[in-house]
Amino acid sequence: MGNISFVILNYKTYEESIACAESILYTQTWEDLNIVIVDNGSGNGSLEALEAYFKNETKVTVIGSAENLGFARGNNLGIMYAVRCFRPDFIVAANSDIIFEQRDYCEQIMSIFRDRPFAILGGDITDASRTQHLNPVAIRRVYSTRYMRKQILVSDAKAWMFRLIKWLHLKNLAAGHYGITPDAQGTAGKESGQNAATREVNGQSVAADSRVEEETEGALLHGCCLIFSRLYLSKYNGFWPETFLYAEEEIVYYLALREGLRTLYSPRIGCVHKEAVTTKTLYRDFCDAKIFYFSQITKSYRAFLRLMRKMDE
Repeated sequence: MGNISFVILNYKTYEESIACAESILYTQTWEDLNIVIVDNGSGNGSLEALEAYFKNETKVTVIGSAENLGFARGNNLGIMYAVRCFRPDFIVAANSDIIFEQRDYCEQIMSIFRDRPFAILGGDITDASRTQHLNPVAIRRVYSTRYMRKQILVSDAKAWMFRLIKWLHLKNLAAGHYGITPDAQGTAGKESGQNAATREVNGQSVAADSRVEEETEGALLHGCCLIFSRLYLSKYNGFWPETFLYAEEEIVYYLALREGLRTLYSPRIGCVHKEAVTTKTLYRDFCDAKIFYFSQITKSYRAFLRLMRKMDE
């Protein structure tokens, strides 16, 4: 039997991290299993609350950072701790708003690896309503410096667009366009129910539920729950550390392709993603959340472009 270590990154939402860890403890019977919860400099009592809650749980370790390291480095803190202490064969890096319900999740990871040894694995991730599938994000995406420059221009333009919308007090109109009904305070409410989710296949957008039932090699996988095998961990200590938030899964996908490592989507495993709980907690205003997202991903894409240019030297 091999060790499977779960790494959960917490930032100011310790209740979600507790629910995520408990979903693992309550459903998984795999004996050689450990959970590492990283409090990413929350500063709101999360670290103390998590330590107190799990003080008698031998399978859970809570560690903390003095500052917010961002998504990549915060996860890497937990990944490196797990590697040092447990020598895992697999690391499941999960957002705090992930819930595991599949009882043979760990057994299936082992079985999938025996059938098709992977470096990075992603399963069928659904939203809380179980109506939208988040994986695979894209099938066979090709990255180039030209593509990345375009992404930077588009995301930066969208950040400025939402700043302008906020300044001109047009967020009700913008929210309606995105299928969101703002309340009187301007906070984002429930989505309208329109399912406009898509995924990318060979550069073309298709319905979100297409290819969900097919095991697919070479897929770009959603970053809310990624499984790294020892084949990946022997080359990288987790995520590329030069981003703060967003695009991390795109960068590991790019690096895996360059190294000839297998990325694999499999419907044999699955979990539930409540989606953007931390961002919604910090930015309840619709425009503020959009400005934050597009500003951060623009920074990440710029860092990604620097990496691509360095790799091409």
